[in-house]
Amino acid sequence: MPTEPLTISNLTEIGLVVDTPAVSLPPNVFSDVQNVRFRDGAVQKFPGETDRFTSTGIDYVAFWPAPSGNKYVVIRGTTLQILNASYSNVSYTNPESISISDSSNWQHTLFNGGFHIIINNGAQAPMYIQDDSTPVIKKLPGWESYAPSTAIKTFEYEGETGAYKTISTALASGNKIKVEMIPKSAATPRRSETVTVNGSVNGVTPDGTLVDIGTISNVSATGFRFIPNDGLGGSQFIISLVAQNLVTAVTAGVIRAYGNLLVAGNLAETGGNGRKLTGVVRTSDVAPPGNMPLGWNPFEIGASTADEFTLSSTGTIQDMAELQGVLYIYTDTSIHALQRTGNSFIPFQFSTITDSYGANNTGSVLQVDGKHIVYGSGDVYVFAGHPGSIASIADGRVRSIFRQGHDYKAVRFNLFDEIWFYRNNATQYVWNYRKDVWTKRVGSAPLALDSVDNNLILATATKLKTVNENYLSESYVERRRISITPEFDTESLSSIAFIVEGSGTLEVDAVGSNAPGDNKDPTASASGQMNTTSFNIANDYKQDIRVHGRFLNYRVTHTSTSNTFNLTGMQFGVSKGGQR
Repeated sequence: MPTEPLTISNLTEIGLVVDTPAVSLPPNVFSDVQNVRFRDGAVQKFPGETDRFTSTGIDYVAFWPAPSGNKYVVIRGTTLQILNASYSNVSYTNPESISISDSSNWQHTLFNGGFHIIINNGAQAPMYIQDDSTPVIKKLPGWESYAPSTAIKTFEYEGETGAYKTISTALASGNKIKVEMIPKSAATPRRSETVTVNGSVNGVTPDGTLVDIGTISNVSATGFRFIPNDGLGGSQFIISLVAQNLVTAVTAGVIRAYGNLLVAGNLAETGGNGRKLTGVVRTSDVAPPGNMPLGWNPFEIGASTADEFTLSSTGTIQDMAELQGVLYIYTDTSIHALQRTGNSFIPFQFSTITDSYGANNTGSVLQVDGKHIVYGSGDVYVFAGHPGSIASIADGRVRSIFRQGHDYKAVRFNLFDEIWFYRNNATQYVWNYRKDVWTKRVGSAPLALDSVDNNLILATATKLKTVNENYLSESYVERRRISITPEFDTESLSSIAFIVEGSGTLEVDAVGSNAPGDNKDPTASASGQMNTTSFNIANDYKQDIRVHGRFLNYRVTHTSTSNTFNLTGMQFGVSKGGQR
């Protein structure tokens, strides 16, 4: 019986589609895939995973491209660990004796070109690590910005070397002394530091040396001595006691860098009335060059950009990302813009972009090629700064996956022009932003993923892995209900030929059906199914196969873990059958 070829080419044009009924899709669309990429004109196998570091109780990993060399910050329960590029332990100091809270909500942001990394878990005050010869971890300076304080000494330093001020005041262990330096020149950054009286002779914690400010010494129950640093003539100094018993601790759900300042959102008071300020944004003061911002209190003398704003009375701030000099703030139901004005009296301008779209969770917004890619509002969409630019990249293809409300985070894999959407699940959905195609990867379930040069670092509970070496064990493409006849005839599939390069074996599972609603699984035992497992990529060109029906369900699987393949086309040999 004569056969007619059904040729399927351009396999990388559309990729994975799970939303649109398979019976209505073109032949070169796949209704299920696993561990394949659609790029370079071919269906390719995903690389696999390589173990880099083994431990226990891993909750989070952040890649830190520090000036002194790449590092990784690893959170394990209440333990913070720093690793170098070879995954060996790096010692660090903790002068403030910070205790790490056990949390599953970690996020991070880089500052000062990677000289600082800010880590935050929403359960305690944000912290930063500085890339010194021995890294040091500290709380963000001035974070408790509304701690009531009493100024006990204000003076202008005339610049005389060695001059000191004796401060007479009652002190007890636990009291906090705050020293602010307001420079004579507006071009010089204001500086502030707070130390804690520890009850020992001359004792303050971390120590009495206030960087670029001066020195506290002779601490006793009746006062202390303060000596300004040389070279600060004309500066004003304000020395205060901070009433810690009235402080209400504040946490932030998310904190991001915005130029030379920091912006925090989704605030919560962990003491006092326990208010949840989910729609409130807090901005820091401008950071001195190479330093962290020193204050967050807009009412403090010398403050410039520190402020707080209520953006949304109903939505919760989920994430923030910069685009063309504007910081866009995403609640779960809206998008807002924060922009510097250059006016010292009104440093920021806020505006609402839309009340119809938002972000689902922290970590769901990425900047790619001058636009944001956002998971939120039951969709994955592109946003380029104007509400009219919002457009879905998932609708009609994989949107049903993102309508389920899971907390997917996004990470960019530059080497392959991909954005991975992941949660603590073995399946990651991957979008190629050059080809505009979706695919699916199945591997380890990540607790965290971060971009590392030409790789990704993946954290499970016990391991850190990279994902661009070796090969994953099973890759396949599958199509359900592809029409092999436009008429009322039944057909017979007699052979399959592959246009493919590479090594290994392709296994073909196929089953036919006569009804478009008969969605048979090609990998399950069924009438008319034919399993072929002997197609050798290096030696074979086609396989004989016998499948009958008007519609074809097939899966092509590559199981090798030591080599890859490049599939560019398929051809089915179809023989006409009888009518019924």
